Amino acid sequence: MKKTLLILFLLNLQFGCSPSSYTNERSLDKIAPNRWSTATSSGNQNSDYNQTYWIEQFEDPNLTKAVKKAWVSNPNLLAMAERVLASGEGVIVAGANLFPSAKADLSGSRSKRNLIGFNFPNGETSFTSESFNSGINLSWELDLWGKLRDYRKSAKTRFKGTEEEFEATRLSLAGQIAKAWFGIIESEGQLRIARNTTATYSQNQAFIQDRFEKGLASALDNDLAQATLSSARASLARRNRTHQIMIRNLELLLGDYPAGIADRNHSGELPSLSPSSIPPTPAQALERRPDLKASWLEVEALGLDIGISQKNLLPSFSIIGGPGSRSGEFENLLDERFRIWDISGAISQPLFQAGRLRAQVRKSKALQNAAKENYKAAALQAFAEVENALSGEQLFKDEEAELELATKASESAAKRSWERYQRGVEGIFVTLDAQRRAFEAESRLLSVRKERIFNRINLYLALGLNALPESQ
Repeated sequence: MKKTLLILFLLNLQFGCSPSSYTNERSLDKIAPNRWSTATSSGNQNSDYNQTYWIEQFEDPNLTKAVKKAWVSNPNLLAMAERVLASGEGVIVAGANLFPSAKADLSGSRSKRNLIGFNFPNGETSFTSESFNSGINLSWELDLWGKLRDYRKSAKTRFKGTEEEFEATRLSLAGQIAKAWFGIIESEGQLRIARNTTATYSQNQAFIQDRFEKGLASALDNDLAQATLSSARASLARRNRTHQIMIRNLELLLGDYPAGIADRNHSGELPSLSPSSIPPTPAQALERRPDLKASWLEVEALGLDIGISQKNLLPSFSIIGGPGSRSGEFENLLDERFRIWDISGAISQPLFQAGRLRAQVRKSKALQNAAKENYKAAALQAFAEVENALSGEQLFKDEEAELELATKASESAAKRSWERYQRGVEGIFVTLDAQRRAFEAESRLLSVRKERIFNRINLYLALGLNALPESQ
């Protein structure tokens, strides 16, 4: 008996160890620097990590309302929420195996038997019998090795991972809403520029046609003016088409029918950006990003699966039985004189499985190794996203400043060129080209302001910053 207990104790030490023995620490020291390289070189490193919710930094209450609406109406997010609930129920299902199971049974039978060759009174050669049984059947697998506890821990870990995936999806949706929102504002600005361009070219065409009819302008000047006007009208139609598509995409994100009539009640201007603050170390990005948390929780769950597969090689112990009643008469089942009970134990030890159980151990280890590499790849991608966004902060700022100068200079040049054409000292080619450059510079300036906002949103998402308070 002592030898048996010693063997069980040693087996429990070997296979019942903590799941952390199957999961290495999240060590990315070899690939993660102490500081962001872009932040260090540009001198915008900030040790005071800004905890402000980034949607509120744009100071647009209607955008905040849109994000809140999407969080309660977007069908993809709602489907993800249901999967989180299902995963939570899976924890209860897995944990139920730790406790005894009980079920009530009630059965009855009637049988006839022939007894040929026996001399019974009255010449009877058969008889019938009835039997009724009722009882409570109990069964319980003893968790001697901790395998069932590991099942529950694995399910609970995956449930936590699903919660983090939901948070990642919700954060991503907030980013999509914000980009769609500001994309539409930029599109409306582009429409305004396209209308102004069309109106200017229309005035040009009318002026040049009048001069052509009076013999003061050539047919070439008239054709160029007409071609430029038609091209501007085509660009306006394209801008309108793109604008409608963008509105419908926003409506889809909000969970509404894509009618293309979304009313956003906005000011029509892209917001100005304040200087951004960043975490002092890349490790903080890993700690905040929900998708990386979910990736590592999957590594931990697979570590528990390794322990489960190893413990499947060990014997299993179970107890079955329970109280009941048995009688030939149904009405006697409740009579205490017919009460019975039974209890039995069983030990089951796998002997031959054609290598299935050990292959499952190797499979679990391979899956965990793959999950670790996936986590490493996701972490590297997260670092790249932050570095790209940080480098874009200054580059977009510089580009915007230069385009502001270019826009002012182009508008002045276009005005002077038109005046010179009217005086007959400059050709129509130079004048139309100067006007085109002015409108293009204004359009590019608007686009880069939008891209700068998009880059800031990408930075917020890459750092895993919360969009709005949890209560919202």
